[in-house]
Amino acid sequence: MNIKRAFISVHDKTDIEKLGRYLAKNGVEIVATDHTAEYLDSFGVRVSKVGDYTGFPPVFDGRLKSLHPKVIGGVLAIQDSKIHQGEMESNGILPFDMVVVNLKPFDLAVEESPEESNLSKEIDVSGPALLMAAAKNHRDVVAISDRGDYDEIIESLEFCGDVLLLKRRRYALKAIYSVMLYVSSIHRALSQIFASEKYDYTIMEHIMPLLYGDNPSQKANLLKLSVEPGLLDEVQIGNPSVGLKKSQLRNINVFMELYYYTDNISVFLDKGKITKVSSAMVPGELNFGGPDTMFASTYAISDELMVALRERGVEAFGGVFDLEAIRTARMNDVMVLTIPEREAVSLSGEAYSGFGNYFVKEESFKMSILDLQPDEKLALFCSRVNRANNVSVFRDGESLLLKGGLSFKELNELDFSKYDLKGSTFASNQDLDDDLIDKLIGAGVWKIILPATKRSYSRDAIVQLGYDFTRLNN
Repeated sequence: MNIKRAFISVHDKTDIEKLGRYLAKNGVEIVATDHTAEYLDSFGVRVSKVGDYTGFPPVFDGRLKSLHPKVIGGVLAIQDSKIHQGEMESNGILPFDMVVVNLKPFDLAVEESPEESNLSKEIDVSGPALLMAAAKNHRDVVAISDRGDYDEIIESLEFCGDVLLLKRRRYALKAIYSVMLYVSSIHRALSQIFASEKYDYTIMEHIMPLLYGDNPSQKANLLKLSVEPGLLDEVQIGNPSVGLKKSQLRNINVFMELYYYTDNISVFLDKGKITKVSSAMVPGELNFGGPDTMFASTYAISDELMVALRERGVEAFGGVFDLEAIRTARMNDVMVLTIPEREAVSLSGEAYSGFGNYFVKEESFKMSILDLQPDEKLALFCSRVNRANNVSVFRDGESLLLKGGLSFKELNELDFSKYDLKGSTFASNQDLDDDLIDKLIGAGVWKIILPATKRSYSRDAIVQLGYDFTRLNN
């Protein structure tokens, strides 16, 4: 096996004993920092502590342990260079073939104690340096920063006794990326302490290219905030050969937020706007097709339903599918996006909305759990997820009226007499005046759900939430 010597220092020790046992069993000399060495030793893995290996004890309260020429030099040396070989020999340096390092998330240190003195103590210097050195010298040194790669490493070593260059490059990029995230989290934390908001930033990771942006001549790419969970994290493209458009990305994101709040729904969407919702498997009306429409459902979508909706112009589908529907989609180049179990869907702690090259960062809004009837919940959740200003009207699990993106004037001038609203539930994310409330009750609406943040109401028909749930952007 080409791996002869490995350096290991991991904060997250999950499964490291598995990799350590494999390396030791195959004659690899392992050098590790104290805690990692003690952990591996408890599993019977033969390992040397870094201080014993270098002959230099930890100093400065542990600030200096691994940055020693016998460690960092063994990682940086080009092993087939005659000059480097000579310099290693004359300085008592042995080459390392693998570096396994994962870093303690700096956010944990911030949570434990956000004082400057503690955060300064928590900054890891040697870990990032060793990962960067291994990534720099990845042709000679395998840089491992992700515990999820241990099994693949073992499989590769079992297969050919080495790690192929293509994988070495991938691991090197992951190592660099992990260092970048770590350093950015330090920078962000210290910026807040030093009151330097100018340097507050976040890292975006590239997910995939899109078919196009707002129009077919526009190139676009999907990016994601690296450290935050996203509604689409567990959504899978069921037909990868079909390009994903920005409009359909907005559609599935809106559906996933609605799905986060409620299950057992079927939804028609158009460019991020909800146009029809039903608690049944198939809404009573199906005439919602158009070039940017999507049908999404938590019920299993059959190939018969897919074909019927395609004939009505529906372009894409999201949700749960039976096997025949997936086959139909692949045979006809239809975009399908499969959703996870509801428990796997989570909202991030921070929300970003953008315009031009600017972003607004704010704390994510999460609806409170309320004791409401099914129609009341559907109306409230749709009113939250659809763009402001909006109205949502439901009866017997079906949407009767969904309007979003209205001006306040348009909202107050809506003519509800054109709709059959008898016995329905109405929700809006804006407080209403008494004249409009009279119109709604006169049209047969029996329950009205409002924020009640700008005024209070005395009518029994009105549910006053007491908080603002406006959504300006999708």
